[in-house]
Amino acid sequence: MKRYGILANPAKHSLSPAIHNAAFKKLHMQAQYEIFEIPENELAKFIKSVRNQTIEGLSVSLPYKESVMQYLDKVDKDAMKIGAVNTIINKEGFLHGFNTDYVASNKALFLDQKVIDIEKKSLAIVIGGGGAARAVCYGLLKLGMNVVVANRTKEKADAIAMEFAEIFHKSEIHSSSLYQLRTGDILINTSSIWTKAPEFGAGILPDFCKPEYVRDFQLVMDISYKPLETPLIKTAKRMGKAFITGDKMLLYQAIDQFEFWTGKKAPEDVMREALEAELNK
Repeated sequence: MKRYGILANPAKHSLSPAIHNAAFKKLHMQAQYEIFEIPENELAKFIKSVRNQTIEGLSVSLPYKESVMQYLDKVDKDAMKIGAVNTIINKEGFLHGFNTDYVASNKALFLDQKVIDIEKKSLAIVIGGGGAARAVCYGLLKLGMNVVVANRTKEKADAIAMEFAEIFHKSEIHSSSLYQLRTGDILINTSSIWTKAPEFGAGILPDFCKPEYVRDFQLVMDISYKPLETPLIKTAKRMGKAFITGDKMLLYQAIDQFEFWTGKKAPEDVMREALEAELNK
């Protein structure tokens, strides 16, 4: 039995097991996908154990997308530029890191939702300063878009903007304070605020969820899928804005992960149905 799983903390809320196990079942594979909720002080020990166990691959989520890189033997060039890994392949103890988040975010934005003409140098405001924010910014910049990354700790936003400006040799990325109202075409929340601060779901809105912040954007996206309708999505919905929920990015990154791990074509319809079933529970 081949083993896969998600490395995160917290991890028990993840819907990835349902998605991947449905795919394994459909293809009659002797494989299972598990949850590895590992405390930060045990990360090094866990990664060492992965090399010696029959764990063929890992999904990586909060808070390990950046810190896990130091324990890997090789990191894909895109993941290295992003500075974050969300996928690990174990080949007989050799750990190879990849990032499927940036492709997934682009697919979520432009495969299903085509209200924005990216040829017009659209402006995206990306909220967050972690590995997910880095991946989303990277994907948008690869499409030639203009990006402003905004974070409560502006130094984090500054660092991302400076790094990516150097990588892409262009000035299409800038930084901002989260509390400075900005206008643009796309507003994307990549922060972990709904996981770390559930009180915001009880009617206390952060600034970027308020109508006066959202009103000048054409499209709103939140990469969180628990809850599926975050306070930001609810605001966009009430205002009649186009919006994209976090299940889209989750599905697309899982499809690419599955194909990286197995070398097989992912059963996309089955994975989508499994995700929808979990969301409807």
